[in-house]
Amino acid sequence: MTYEKKWWRHSIIGVMLIGLAVNLIAEATIIKSNSPDEFDLGHMALWFWIGLFGIGSLNAGISFIADAVKQRIYMEMKKEKVQQN
Repeated sequence: MTYEKKWWRHSIIGVMLIGLAVNLIAEATIIKSNSPDEFDLGHMALWFWIGLFGIGSLNAGISFIADAVKQRIYMEMKKEKVQQN
């Protein structure tokens, strides 16, 4: 796979994962803010797991975008090397 294809795929995947993360974290915040007055383990587990998946998606999205930047740098370096020769 070429650097350009990796750059394109990883940037799109990264942006989508960050969007998913924002939605999941916001949903977990809304669920937590509507908590019952007394302790309810089922309610706590719901917002906890949704928030955890949101944070995991955020980390994965940042990693994919960082790798896309790396692939873009490699692509530019390869273009410069070809132009010099």
